[in-house]
Amino acid sequence: MQTKTLKKILILLLAWWIILPLLTIVVPSAYIICWAFYLLCAQTDAPPSQLKVPLSPKRVFKVSSYLLHCLYENLTGPFIPSILQYGWHKLSSQRKKISVKKNIRYSPKNRLDIYFPDRVHSPRSSQVFPDNMSYYELYSNNINVTGSSHVESPVIIFISSSWNSGNKTTCMPVANNLQNQGYIVVVPDITLYPKGKITEMVADVQQCIQWTYNHIRQFRGNPSQIYLMGHSAGALLSALTVIHDACATLHALPINTTDVKIPVCGHTNGMAGLPRIQGLILFSGVYDTTYHYAYLHQRGLEQVHAMPRVMGNTSESLLQCSPSYLLNYAFNNSQNRDQLRALLPRKVFLIHGNLKHISPCIDLIVPTKRLCEFLLEDIRECCQTVRPNMMGENLNEGQIEENDNYNRNRNRGRTRRRMALTRANQI
Repeated sequence: MQTKTLKKILILLLAWWIILPLLTIVVPSAYIICWAFYLLCAQTDAPPSQLKVPLSPKRVFKVSSYLLHCLYENLTGPFIPSILQYGWHKLSSQRKKISVKKNIRYSPKNRLDIYFPDRVHSPRSSQVFPDNMSYYELYSNNINVTGSSHVESPVIIFISSSWNSGNKTTCMPVANNLQNQGYIVVVPDITLYPKGKITEMVADVQQCIQWTYNHIRQFRGNPSQIYLMGHSAGALLSALTVIHDACATLHALPINTTDVKIPVCGHTNGMAGLPRIQGLILFSGVYDTTYHYAYLHQRGLEQVHAMPRVMGNTSESLLQCSPSYLLNYAFNNSQNRDQLRALLPRKVFLIHGNLKHISPCIDLIVPTKRLCEFLLEDIRECCQTVRPNMMGENLNEGQIEENDNYNRNRNRGRTRRRMALTRANQI
């Protein structure tokens, strides 16, 4: 009996001897990492009730573990290969002259770069192809696109992927790859937080679309074949810009009582609305910001992430910046759905991964189910963990009306409850 007791005591002492040094190192390190991150990223536009640095061990553990996980993913994932690829493209562009026009001013504050295929050199020819003929249809009709100097190429506007960092230069590898496939690629600089918020960012995307439509023929681009591509924050900005403009044209926007005012083209600069975009190509986007806010809160990141502060940091302002909410409201309140469909892009290509470390699959599936029901004639779904019929499933008119009646009264109240519960449970 004494031997067993002695063994237990020795085991406890050994465990304490191992655990104590770990605690004296791990706990202070976690607080240092978390507090440094807060001091760097969480002070601008912070609500008065928010502490400068968190004291809760639970929040400190969440933030620190997230940062360490990001570091691990960057070291073992695609980040380093992406850096090497960027360096290779940078060196290649210096050795081999790439067809690119840089630093073209498209607004009083911002500039853009235009990458165009090597075959695009001569002035625009008088030969005209149908505006509704796509790049791939030209191939199918045996038209020599690569060797012809008469074809106007399709245009892709690429919006970068961060709220508060990056510039158009970091998008060079993507632009080069698309350029090599025969597209003209427009890469604009967008006002970043904290210099600007969602109002300024959407205004930049609007001005870039309008500038591209007005001037892309100078670079042998087809203004009726403009596609808007975005990744992460760029995907949200792309979808929000196009959907908000379509809803505003039909006066089908929800009442906005917040300080966040998304600009409307026809009321700000004399335009009758944006030119119609041929398609949206969206990678890992967030289409309902209230869902994403709840996800950030679950990860302990809603105070340090830029998205809530960019959008006003209230439940109502987040709703006003949610493309899926605006679209749902417009379909429920518009007198002519066919007219709304006519203003929206003809094609939408949604791409999303199946990992949930940064942007969970719920950001794609739940909020955009409504969008797929009404909008998409051709949608491809790349989220491996979700049944295909959850995306792009066609419903008959009776099912649509039934869903309308069910969602009309529930959507706003459900979102408010979700935001209220999230804020009430904040640590």
